[in-house]
Amino acid sequence: MAELLTTKQMQDLLKVDRVTVYRMLSSGRLRGVKIGNQWRFPQSEIDRLLGEDPTEQEDEPCEDDLTDFPSECVYKVQGIFAGILGIGAITVTLQGELLTDVTFSNPFCKMMLACPSGKKACQEAWKKMVKQSAVEPPFMTCHAGLNYLRSPIEFNDQLTAWLIAGQFQVNGTNQETEDIKIRSLADKHNLSYSELKSAHQKIPHLKQAQMIQVQEWTPKVAATVQSILCERSDFMDRLQRIAELSAIRPKVFQNTNEDD
Repeated sequence: MAELLTTKQMQDLLKVDRVTVYRMLSSGRLRGVKIGNQWRFPQSEIDRLLGEDPTEQEDEPCEDDLTDFPSECVYKVQGIFAGILGIGAITVTLQGELLTDVTFSNPFCKMMLACPSGKKACQEAWKKMVKQSAVEPPFMTCHAGLNYLRSPIEFNDQLTAWLIAGQFQVNGTNQETEDIKIRSLADKHNLSYSELKSAHQKIPHLKQAQMIQVQEWTPKVAATVQSILCERSDFMDRLQRIAELSAIRPKVFQNTNEDD
């Protein structure tokens, strides 16, 4: 029997992260077999992919049906997380579309999101973040220069959504450079420079220890959302079985009465 490789082994051999492996599966560039809840890959797949760029995305990753995504429940979970750390958080689709509202936005981000062009710029920034195949270092910056960290949310062993935590700056930023950036944003989005600058002063500035907390907690919150999706799916399956049994029982009783 041909040797089957684990997802972790594929990551190591292709020098990519787990998200990229799942995206390659979704796009059809990588073939594997599912054993239980785990993916396994034949050694021949490594040979076939030699000479290819595994981070290249020819197709957009497929998304699971998110029409019944429990946005309100997830919003509350991300709200607790964001409130404790004093940062903002949002959950988006693989295409960067909002699945929840932003929790704990600072005054600066609220001004940007309240402006139509500013909100569009924020959404475009989120889309760019989630479409990056790998990030090193893990923190990314948006169009306004604020820092973010993303973490994947999986369902049925497939990449389904992203949790994005951020809207903060790091200590040691250059004030003169920041003033130029603020004025540019104010002019671009037709906002008051003085008001935007005042709001900018209220952006959280995280120390190294706090940034480490964001790196540690964001994947844990994403895992919590995954658990919610799985439990909800199991619950809906049980309800469906109950409904099917309820539809069968009256017929059984009716047939019994007819026999009598």
